[in-house]
Amino acid sequence: MRKLVVPVTLFATLASAQTRKLTIDDLLTGGEGFGRRGNEILSRDGRFRVVVEREQIAVKSKDGDDRVLTSSAQSKSELALSPDQQNVAYVSDGQIWTVPLVGGEPSELTHDPAGPGDPRGATDHHPQWNQNGRWILYESGQKGFNELYVISSDGNVRNKLAATEIYRGKDVIGSKAPDQGDAVSSDRFDPRPHWSPDGTRISYTERSREFFSGKLKILPFDQNSGKAGGEPIDIYIAKNDPGGAWAVNTAAWSPDSQTLAVVLQESHWDKIWTIPAAGGKPTEITFGDGEDEEPLYSPDGKWIVFESNRGVPEERHLWVVSAKGGTPHRLTGLTGFETNPRWSEDSQSIRFQWRSALGDSATYLANAAVSEEPKLEGEIKPSPYADLGIVPEVVHYKSKDGLQIAGILYKPAGLQAGKQYPALILPHGGPEGQVTLSASSWSLFLAGQGYVVLEPNFRGSTGYGERFRNANVEDSGGGEIDDIAASVKYLVDAGLADPKCVGISGGSHGGTVVANAVAKLPDTFAVGIEKFGVVDRALFLRYTNRNSAIRWETKMGGPPDVRPAVYRKANVLLEVGRIKTPLLILHGEQDPQVPPQESQEFVAALEQAGKNFSYTTYPGEGHGFQQKEHRRDAYERELAFLNKYLKPESTQQLAQGQR
Repeated sequence: MRKLVVPVTLFATLASAQTRKLTIDDLLTGGEGFGRRGNEILSRDGRFRVVVEREQIAVKSKDGDDRVLTSSAQSKSELALSPDQQNVAYVSDGQIWTVPLVGGEPSELTHDPAGPGDPRGATDHHPQWNQNGRWILYESGQKGFNELYVISSDGNVRNKLAATEIYRGKDVIGSKAPDQGDAVSSDRFDPRPHWSPDGTRISYTERSREFFSGKLKILPFDQNSGKAGGEPIDIYIAKNDPGGAWAVNTAAWSPDSQTLAVVLQESHWDKIWTIPAAGGKPTEITFGDGEDEEPLYSPDGKWIVFESNRGVPEERHLWVVSAKGGTPHRLTGLTGFETNPRWSEDSQSIRFQWRSALGDSATYLANAAVSEEPKLEGEIKPSPYADLGIVPEVVHYKSKDGLQIAGILYKPAGLQAGKQYPALILPHGGPEGQVTLSASSWSLFLAGQGYVVLEPNFRGSTGYGERFRNANVEDSGGGEIDDIAASVKYLVDAGLADPKCVGISGGSHGGTVVANAVAKLPDTFAVGIEKFGVVDRALFLRYTNRNSAIRWETKMGGPPDVRPAVYRKANVLLEVGRIKTPLLILHGEQDPQVPPQESQEFVAALEQAGKNFSYTTYPGEGHGFQQKEHRRDAYERELAFLNKYLKPESTQQLAQGQR
C-alpha cells in the first residue's frame, strides 16, 4: 500500500457497560465484502442445503450426512442445483464448474478468457440448469459485453445464444482495455435470464444506451441442438428511467410457461405485473405503496409469493396474491427479513429463510393460504451480536424542504440519558442503496467504541418509491446534502450528539456524499472519511465503466457540455477552499467503478490549498477492499482517525501509556 502525508495513531478502547465488544478480527472474520449471489441453496424438500464455507462447497443435511465436495484454494460462488438434485454447478476462477453431490472430482466446463474491462463482469458467471439437465445457461463477459451461452453438462457442446448488452459507436470497446481504464465494460447490471419451466425458452433483459431501462425479451431454445430456436421477441420495452438506475430485469415464469410475472414501476412503485409470454398488454396484480419484488408462482399456477417492504420500508416480508390479482395477504407476523421462498409441491405451504435485525436466522414453513404462526424447522441460529447490548432502530425526521427521511440509529450500550456522545453519519452507496433494519457489523463496532451512529436513507435511496429514488436527478450534491445536514440536526436535537464532535464516513457514493458534505457544510463535521468517492462527475464520466457512465449521464440530465450548471454543483474540486474538516481518503488502485483519478485529483487540490488530510491507496484492490491485510489496515486507520478528532482524550491516554 502507498501512503502520503501523516501517519495515524492506533486508538484506545474505552470501557463500557456492555458484556462484549466487537474487535477488528471479528470484522475481518465476518467479511463485509462485495460477494456474488447464490452461496447457499436449499433442496426442494428442505432436507439438505448446499453452501460455501471457508471457500469450499459443502452439503449440510438434516440427517447429519454432511460432506465437503471441493478442496481447491480458489473461491467458489453462484451455486445452482441440477433438476435431479444430483449435481451442483458453480463459478470458480471465472469459469463454470460442476461437482456431484455424492462426491467426486469437480469438472471445469468452460475455459473462457477474461474479457476487457471491469473484472466484475469480464468472466463466466450465473450458471442455470435447463429442466432436462443436459444444458447449463450462463453469462459471459469475455468479449467486453455481457452475452448468454449454453454448455452441455459434459462440457462437450458450447453455443452462444444472445448478447444482453448492445453497444454502438463510442460505447464499443476493443479487445484490450486502454491503460487509462476509461472503457471498462460492465457495471454488472443483471439481465436476470431464466429458463421457462418446459425448457424451450429463455427470458432476459437486453440493455443499450437507447433502451437503458431495458427490453424484456423471450428467446426460443432448441433442447436437442442447444442453439437458439429463432429470433428473440420483445415482450416489454421499459420507458427509460430518468435516474438511469431502474431496469426491467425480474421475470418469473408460470408453471405452464405461458405467462411471466414481472416487476414494473408504472405506478411509481415497484409492483407485480403479468405479461403473456407470446407478448401482449401487461396486467397489474399488486397495488398501493411499497416495493414488491421477486415474484414466484406456486406449482399449480394459482398464486404468487413475493417479497415486499409495504408497511415496514426497512424490513422485507413475504406476501401472497392470486395470480389473477387481488388483495395480497402477509404470510407471517414475524419481524425482520423473510427471503428465498420455496413452494411445496402441493402449493399449500411455503418454506423460507428468516433473519432478525441482529442476524438471528432460521428456516420456517408457513401455510400459504392464511397468515398464521409459521412452523420453525430445526433451531434458530443465534446472532453473533446478541451480547453486545446494541440494537439498531429506525428513526424518522424531516429535511430542509420537508421531505421525510428514515435512518437506522445505533446507540452505545448503556446509553446515559442527557449525555452527548461523539457521533457519526454513515451515508450509503449507490446512491440507489438502502440501509435496512439489518445490523451492520461496522456500525455495531463503532457504537461499541462509544459513538452514536446514524445511517440515513437520503433522497436517491431505494425502498421509498420511484419519486424518492429520483429526487436527486439533476441535483447531485444538492438536496442529498440537505438530508445529511438534517441527520446531524436530528442527533443534536435529540440530545444524543455533541454538535462539536460529529463525523461523517462513507464509501462509493457514500464517499461522494462525504466530499460534498464537508465542502458545502464546512462548519458541521469535525472529521471526514472519504472512501473511493466521486469529486468531479465530469472526470468520472471519462474514466468509469461504460454502463456507469451512461447511468450517470442520464441522472445528470445529459453530458457536461449540455448541463454545465448541474456538473458544477457536483464538482467538489471547485469548493476545496471551503473545506475545514480533516479528511482521511482511501482508494483501491484498480477501482473500475470510481477510478483512482478521482482521489488523485482531490488530493492534489487539497494539498495545493493547504488542507489537513491523509491519503492511502491499496494495490490490487477494486471498488471496496477485499484483501484481509488491506481491510485490517483500513479499519485501523479509520478508527484511529475518528478517535483523533472525535475522542482526543483516548489518543492522549494511549500516548501517555506508551511513555
